[in-house]
Amino acid sequence: MTNKISATHSNSIDQIVAWACSLKVEQVPPAAFALAKKAFRDTVAVSLSGSQLDSTCIVTKLSMELGTGHAQSSVIGHGLKANVLAAALSNGTAAHAELFDDNSEPMMSHPSASLVSALLPLGQSRNSSGVDVLLAYIVGFEINVVLGRQLNPTMYEAGWHVTRTLGVIGVTAACCHLLKLGPEAFKAALGIAASMASGLRQNFGTMTMALHAGLTARDAVQAALLAEKGFLSDSDALDGKYGFFQQFAGMQPKALPLGQPFELVKSGIIFKPYPSGAPTHAAVFAALSLHDQLKGHIQDIEGIVCLVHPWNFMTLREGLPADTLRARVSMRYCVAAALRYGALGSHQFTDEAIADQQLQRFMKLIEIKQADNLPDNGLFPAEVEVRLKGGRNASVRCDIPPGAPDMPMTEAEAEQKYRSCASVVLDAATIDKTRAMIHGIESLSSISELCVLLEGKN
Repeated sequence: MTNKISATHSNSIDQIVAWACSLKVEQVPPAAFALAKKAFRDTVAVSLSGSQLDSTCIVTKLSMELGTGHAQSSVIGHGLKANVLAAALSNGTAAHAELFDDNSEPMMSHPSASLVSALLPLGQSRNSSGVDVLLAYIVGFEINVVLGRQLNPTMYEAGWHVTRTLGVIGVTAACCHLLKLGPEAFKAALGIAASMASGLRQNFGTMTMALHAGLTARDAVQAALLAEKGFLSDSDALDGKYGFFQQFAGMQPKALPLGQPFELVKSGIIFKPYPSGAPTHAAVFAALSLHDQLKGHIQDIEGIVCLVHPWNFMTLREGLPADTLRARVSMRYCVAAALRYGALGSHQFTDEAIADQQLQRFMKLIEIKQADNLPDNGLFPAEVEVRLKGGRNASVRCDIPPGAPDMPMTEAEAEQKYRSCASVVLDAATIDKTRAMIHGIESLSSISELCVLLEGKN
């Protein structure tokens, strides 16, 4: 039986490998490097805070019970090392556990959680430099977002969690670039990854949603390592009749304009100010604005209407959430919490917060309606209206939520997010040191020292 890796036609795998293998540091715009560094900072931050959630602790505990093997890669926030696959799984789960990690609008998913979670342990195991890890991130980001731009919304509408389903392709490419695999092994790894793709949106609002990012990071590392050792796959695993594109999207992408221009510059990254699903953010911003406007009259609210883009109905979970994971993907909860507390952070996703009587009253008041006059900008615009005692009404509309490329976090806000998330695990001195190392990541001769610091203390 002959292997098809040697096929000469320019299919998608050929295009991806040719571009990725030839990409050099000097070809990447400085703005793309700068944004990639911000993505590392943000992902490390949310991984540190997410490392202490039940989902991550369960995954980490199981990995340790099954044995660490060659324990050379740091598990973020748990004061220990594990084998590279176990570390990638735990770290990826942590990065997505709070739903606080970044988004890409055209990819319709979370690009950095799995990328950073795969590259840090893999880079640590190979003593990779900071600039090599950063360039590998850019490779994976560009491939995933370029593919996402063509395959969405079809993939998302079909019910696939694109963070996992498509994410494994780009993250595998990133790992291959970091390992400096030759073209044949690189192609084989992508074919392996195509058979690892999975992930259902039905599991949104559960521990399994976070596991998707962990599995993506782990599978990508494994696909690259298998290919490095000579494991083979079909070079038409993406484009073939029974390949990835046909099965997951029912369509073939056009030629892939990788780096023309770089998506990091073209579409950017959405950095979240709130630890909840991206489709809630515009409505949350509106609700927070209303809270500030109403000041001492919050208790007078008698009716709440959320006017949302049609996309919201496909993404968010309905009903009254009974736990903190469901609450993070509930428009009803997030808006009610923002109105009740005037904030939406980790403290608003606790059992005590959910049980609050005023918040429960607000959730029951909320009507969620489709609005046809909101822009189709991929950012889930929304308007929140409240009716008060005495007939007074107030409303706030938000077309572009904070954290989006056109309304980015300030440097001070990004710093505050890092320090707040990191403080769950690290002391002040280590926070300062890790922050400085990420800021100068391109000058690190080895990524290992950063990874060790991120373990925290057991």
